[in-house]
Amino acid sequence: MFCRVFNKFTRFLLIVLSVISLLSFEIKANTWDKGFKEYATLTGHKQGALKAVFSPDSKYLSLSNKDFHVNIWDVSTGKSLVMMNGFNEWPKQVDYSPDAKLLLTTDYQKIRIWEVPSGKSYKIIEGVEAPFALSPDGKYLAGKFKPFKGAFQLKLYSFPSGELKNNIDSVHKKMIRYVKWNANGSLFASSSDDGTLKLWDGKTGNLVKSLSAGKKVGLFKFNPDGKYIAAIVGEDPRSFLKPAEVIIWEVKTGNLIKKIEGFNNGLEALSFSPDGKYLVTGTRDTKASLWEIPSGNLVKTFEGHKYWVSHASFSPDCKYLLTGTADEFILWDISTGGKIKSAIAAGQGLTSAVFSPDGKVIATTSTDNTVKLWKPLGK
Repeated sequence: MFCRVFNKFTRFLLIVLSVISLLSFEIKANTWDKGFKEYATLTGHKQGALKAVFSPDSKYLSLSNKDFHVNIWDVSTGKSLVMMNGFNEWPKQVDYSPDAKLLLTTDYQKIRIWEVPSGKSYKIIEGVEAPFALSPDGKYLAGKFKPFKGAFQLKLYSFPSGELKNNIDSVHKKMIRYVKWNANGSLFASSSDDGTLKLWDGKTGNLVKSLSAGKKVGLFKFNPDGKYIAAIVGEDPRSFLKPAEVIIWEVKTGNLIKKIEGFNNGLEALSFSPDGKYLVTGTRDTKASLWEIPSGNLVKTFEGHKYWVSHASFSPDCKYLLTGTADEFILWDISTGGKIKSAIAAGQGLTSAVFSPDGKVIATTSTDNTVKLWKPLGK
C-alpha cells in the first residue's frame, strides 16, 4: 500500500517538475538576453517606410509611409493580409483602435477607418488630419485641422461614430506638432510651435491648462500614471541641429518640476519607461541617457552608437532599452547598461525601431523601404 502511494506521488512530482521545466524554458526563450535574429522582411510597399505601428494585441502591423496605400501584415508570419488603396495623399499617420478591430489612417483632410484584418472600409471622418490620437478606451478621437483660411483647430469626436463633440477653434497660433492622451483618458494634450503645451478635457474638449515653454514645443509624453508630462523644447525641437532641452511639468498643478538642459546639438528621442520611473532621451552626440522621474537626475548613459540616436523605447517589462541611429539599432540591458546586440537594420535611413506591445517582437523601418521583424534568439 505504501509503495503504491509513494509511486503515485513520485509520478505526480515528476509531472510537476516537467511542467516547471518547460515553463522555465519558454520564459527564457521569450527573453532578449542572448540577442535577436531577423525572421521576416515585409513586402508590399515601394516608398519610404516611416513608422511601424503594432496592433494592441501584437497580431498585426501597419506603416505610415510615402506610398498611397496601407498594408495590414500578420506579425507571426510576416505576410501581407490586405492592402488598402484609394488615398489622395500618403498616409502620414496610422493607428489601431484599443480593441484592435479598426485601423485609422490619415488622408487629405480626413481620417479613413478600416476593419481589421479584412481591410474593409468602415467610415471616413472629414475635416481632421494628422496629428490625431485615440483615447485609451477607444471612445474619443482628437485631431488637428487647418483650413485654407483660418486658425489651427482641434476637433474632438465620439469614436467610432464620428460624431463631432467639440470644434475647438484658434487653439494655437502656430503649427500643432503632436496630440496625445493620458493613460486614463481624462485629458489630451497638444504641442505647438507657439511655445505652449495645452491640456484639454477628454470628454468635453474644454481647455484645462496652458503650459508655457517660451520656445517651440515638439514631441511630448505623459508618464504612465499621468502625473507628469515631459516635452522636447527648443528653437526647432524637430531638428538635431539646434539646441534643445526637456521640460517636465506636474499635470495637476501645471508647475514646472524640472528642466534638463545641455542638449547643445538637439534631441529627438523621448520616452517614459512603462513603470513611470525613468525617462530616456536620445541625442546627436551619439548617446542615450536615462533620467529619474520626477527628480530629473541622470541615472545612466548608454554609449556606443556610431551616429545620433533618433529612436529610443523600453520593452514592456522595463528590462531592455531599444535605441536606433542612422542605420542600426541596439538592444541594451537596462540594469547593467550593457549592450546585448546591435544590427544593421537598413541600407540607409532607419525611421523607427519599436517593441511589440507583448514584448516578443521588434520591428524596424527605413527610408529604403526595408521593414524587418526580429525575435529573441532561441525562438
